[in-house]
Amino acid sequence: MKGKIIISIIVGVVIIVAIGVLVIKNLTKPISTNSSNSQNAKEEFIPLDSSVSVDLIPRADAKAVSLKVSNIPTGTDSIEFEISYDNDKGLRKGANGKIKVNGEKEIERKDILFGTCSKNVCTYDSGITSVSLTMRFNSDNGISIFTKDFPITQ
Repeated sequence: MKGKIIISIIVGVVIIVAIGVLVIKNLTKPISTNSSNSQNAKEEFIPLDSSVSVDLIPRADAKAVSLKVSNIPTGTDSIEFEISYDNDKGLRKGANGKIKVNGEKEIERKDILFGTCSKNVCTYDSGITSVSLTMRFNSDNGISIFTKDFPITQ
């Protein structure tokens, strides 16, 4: 009986050591990359046409902005935008959206709020002095990126 217990303990220890070796070996093993997978994950960007005009216009009360884009390149399917800013409490906030272009050369998105609204009650952020705008122009030819910081004056 004592011999069976000792053998069981030895087998248990060997199994635990084997599992530990496999875990350590897998943790230190370099991750292999397949060139086709890494190519799919990598996005390539095309230059944005210099004739494109982007403006972010603050509302008079500085609680919202309007986004206006002119001379949109032919073939642009949609434009994704992200606006980010710091409020007076030092918190990073923002807004984002996607605009279907439908062949238009000019679009405008009005009243992009600095704050949140729920059940028709809005809470606005204050102390905003500038915003960062990042846009992605999506087309069959690829993606073009636009970034710019805009001052917000009250």
